[in-house]
Amino acid sequence: MVARWDRSGPDDDNWLEIYGESDPVSVPLTSLFHSDEKASPEFTAYLYVWTLGYGRDVPDRAEVRLLFPAVDNWRVKDVQAVVYHLPPVQAERKWRTALADDLNALAPAVGLAGEIAANVAPLPGLSAASAAIAHLKLRSAPQVGKDAWYVRRIHRTVGGAQYYGVEWTLPRELLKQVGTRVTGALLVQYFTAEPVRGGGRPDGSLLSQARLTGDRVVELPAGPWDAAATVDAFVTLPLRVTAQGTDE
Repeated sequence: MVARWDRSGPDDDNWLEIYGESDPVSVPLTSLFHSDEKASPEFTAYLYVWTLGYGRDVPDRAEVRLLFPAVDNWRVKDVQAVVYHLPPVQAERKWRTALADDLNALAPAVGLAGEIAANVAPLPGLSAASAAIAHLKLRSAPQVGKDAWYVRRIHRTVGGAQYYGVEWTLPRELLKQVGTRVTGALLVQYFTAEPVRGGGRPDGSLLSQARLTGDRVVELPAGPWDAAATVDAFVTLPLRVTAQGTDE
């Protein structure tokens, strides 16, 4: 596992850190649905975590991005996004009610997935995937009223290369509740891919950046928040993805 962090300036209280596995393994997408039970791999996923720290002046909004490179030999499938919190928060009763509603809505799907996994041999990883998603959901901050956090899938061109990933938007009320440090995570799977065109990159780096909006706009690390940004405008985590059953 590798961790990287940066901040907006040498005397600034705002900082951004990411950590996760820098040497993951990719699996063939078709193998997940193989008719031979012994040939079907178990669910393998990796968690990439970001932590955003800010000063006593709570921003009106925070946005955090994780971007994976589009390279020749593998692709990333985003599975679940979360925002962690440490209970109890000031509005714990309201949060517990919202979380219970979320889990009640999720329970039938998780139960059904478990039943399917138990009875259908070619999908041995389904129950593990359901358990991982339910576990993360249980630990994630609920989405409360008009101040709900949310994510969206995005893509960007960075330094002339294509990246794609997920962006979190966190409202002021959530930031006030959790303190001066908030943590989120993305559960992903890696799949082996064959290049459509030659000349691409075999590996790359996970890129992260954050923006705090309030009385002033703070970008973490300091740099442009736009489609033409360079890699220097991100906190970077190197990725060296190997295909299952190989050493290279």
